[in-house]
This record gives sequence, structure tokens and C-alpha cells, in this order.
Amino acid sequence: MKQLLFVDDEEKLLDGLKRMLRPMRHEWSMTFVTSGEEALKHLEQGPFDVVVSDMRMPGMDGAQLLNEVRRRYPHSVRVVLSGHSDQEMVYQSISASHQYLAKPCEVEHMKATILRACALRDLLGSESLRSLVAGLQRIPSRPDLYAEIEKEAESETSSLKTIAAIISKDMGMTAKILQLVNSAYFGLHGTVSAAEQAVNLLGLDTVQALVLTVHVFSRFSTAGSSLFSVDRLWAESMATGTLARALAKAEQMPALAVDQAFTAGLLHDVGMLVLAANKSDRYHTVLQVAHDRHIAVWEAERQEFSATHAEVGAYLLGLWGLGDPIVEAAAFHHRPSECLGETFSPLTAVHVANTLYQECSQQATGDVFSQLDMAYLDKLKLTDRLPHWRELAVTLQKEKTNG
Repeated sequence: MKQLLFVDDEEKLLDGLKRMLRPMRHEWSMTFVTSGEEALKHLEQGPFDVVVSDMRMPGMDGAQLLNEVRRRYPHSVRVVLSGHSDQEMVYQSISASHQYLAKPCEVEHMKATILRACALRDLLGSESLRSLVAGLQRIPSRPDLYAEIEKEAESETSSLKTIAAIISKDMGMTAKILQLVNSAYFGLHGTVSAAEQAVNLLGLDTVQALVLTVHVFSRFSTAGSSLFSVDRLWAESMATGTLARALAKAEQMPALAVDQAFTAGLLHDVGMLVLAANKSDRYHTVLQVAHDRHIAVWEAERQEFSATHAEVGAYLLGLWGLGDPIVEAAAFHHRPSECLGETFSPLTAVHVANTLYQECSQQATGDVFSQLDMAYLDKLKLTDRLPHWRELAVTLQKEKTNG
């Protein structure tokens, strides 16, 4: 049974939550308290899977409480439930929380948010990895792109178009900006899957503040494993996203699914970046084992961590509230047959794009570990589309080489 802790200084609101969430009592053990100090006392007595807190409370406010939860109990999912839109308080909540729910919040939306976070948590069997991922505030960015975004944000002639173009190239920036737009931090509603749209919705002033004041982005350290290259990972992620978008267009998918295919392709290996940045020594071992034994990196990851970068990335993206198609693509891009989908989706586009990219780029060496899941494509009745998809992959590779 999942353990949930709700914190709000308004007792009437807590009473309302108790009534609305009563049908969940067989799945959730729920504790309701009226202050941050009381919440910490309960946390000391036993672990909680999810902490949901108001922001503006006397004494210890929500940001202070959730930051303390992040420091002491990093495995806990942290959710803000607030009716205040004070910008300074919103900025404080960004580093403290995974998601932001605006009051009044429909109970079904709250239940869905919590259930989704808990389901994704179960993807990771390792408690240490759960704590690592849940404790992350940001994903490190490619150093040159981080320098570009800071320079552009500081410029007096800064433009949303230029900022959006930089963010769209980087998996760390894209994931963070989509987290902020798809949750209620800035009072926005709806599903956003493209970094460009997210930047335009936030506006120039907000984006500049996020970069320069709140520091929502960070630079990837070049120190660590000599076998890991953030530039190589970036190149593969961009190529996968570009090809996934082309495949989605070729299959005449709706515009939203096309955006999701590109973003999912850009972010599909974000778990690899998380592991390389935070477990550098162990990840060096993973890469060495994969190289020496001629096995796929994800297989070596499972041996070392009892999980792969796919599960790590999916858990993080799900915690941050990114759309199900993007989370699904991250989780199953190596083994799409494990997913229940039976139609072409962003997962299909990313799986095929990632594999065909490797076919094109590694053909000379023959070291193509990731292979197409033909059983999956056959189930979707898409095997006859492979020749056309391969032509698309070759064409894009040539354009990249000649460009």
C-alpha cells in the first residue's frame, strides 16, 4: 500500500481531501497534517511514497518543507498543491517539487498524477536509483549549448526564437522546460510536447528569469568516464529525434504526434545522461563491459544497476509530468514488444529511428547492437514499411553529411 502525506494549514481543505480521496483508502494509506513541522515528524517515523504540500503556510512554507524532504528523503515524490500564483513563490517551488497542482484541483486529476508517479516508480527495482532520480532538480546540458543559452538570455537583443532553437537541441533543457509548462507552475493548461511551443507560452521574461535567476539549467561536467561522450550522445539523440519526426510525418500522424515523436527521440536516452552524470565511475564500468563483451550498453547497465537507462529516463520524465507517449517511448525504445500498443506511435517512431540511425552510422564496423523488434513491427503490420523508412534514414544521413 502506498503511503501518502498531505500538508496544508487549512483544515477545511484537508477535510475535503479526506472525503474526496476516501475511495482510494484501500490502495493508499493517507496522513493529513496542518504544518511543515508536523509533516517532518511523521516522515521521521516512516517512509512516504508521496508528499503533497500547500505552498503558503505559517512557519515552514511548502518550498522549505519540500526542499527538506528532497534532502532527507529523496525517494519521495514531491507535489505542490497551491492556489497562490505569486511568482517568487512559484520560482521557489520549482527546485523543491516534481509537479505543481493548482487549487482548486479536480480529484481525478490529482489521483491520476499520483497513480502515474507511483506506477513509474515501480519501474525501478533499485531504491538507490529511485532516490537518485527523484532527488534530481535538473539534467545537465551540453556545455556549449549551456553557454549559448546563458549568453542569449543575458543579451539585450534576446529573442524567443533563438532561445527556443537552443533549448530544442538539448535533452536536459527540453525536459526541464516541458516539465514547467505541463505542470501548473505558471498557470498554463494543456499538453505541450515541443520545446518551441513551451518557450513561446512562457514568454521571454519568464524564460530569462528561469535561466539567469532560478538556474533551471546546468552544465554537464566533462570530467568522468573517458568512454562516455556527451557530444556523441547529443548527436545520436538529435538524429533519432529528427528521423522519428520524419517517420511520423511519413505515416501521416497528427501534428501533436509528430512533435511527440521528435521530443521522444531527443529524450529517449536521457537516462543514460543521468547515470553518466551521477554514477560516473560505475557507468565507466558499464561502458567498459559493453565494449569488452560486445553486448548492448543497456544489457551491461542491467548487470550493474539492475535497471537500464530506459527505465531511469522514463521514471524521471514521468515524475516531471511529460506526456505518456514520450514516457512510453523512453521506457520501451529498446524492447517495444513489452508495450501494449498496437498502432504506430511515437514509441514506434523512436524505436525504428534509433535502430536505423545505428545501422547507418555503424554499418562500417558491424557493431550494431540495437536491432529492430520485428515481432513488434509484425504485430503492428508495418514490416512492409521498412524499405521506405530505410530510404528516409539514408536520405537524412546524406543530408546531414553534406550539410
